[in-house]
Amino acid sequence: MRLANEYAEVTVDTVSTRNGMRLRIASPHTGREILLCPLELESLTWQDHDLFSRLLETPHGPEH
Repeated sequence: MRLANEYAEVTVDTVSTRNGMRLRIASPHTGREILLCPLELESLTWQDHDLFSRLLETPHGPEH
């Protein structure tokens, strides 16, 4: 699946690993990706929007 808007684009798919299924989220523009297990995904639902807003204030880290 591909998700995009005027600011970002990611691809999302599932992959099988030695430790079970993972959700792969990749950014074609940056070449970065992450594999998330079900518990990591569930933990995202425990967060409020304020956390994500704070994370996106410096999306590439404080050094950029």
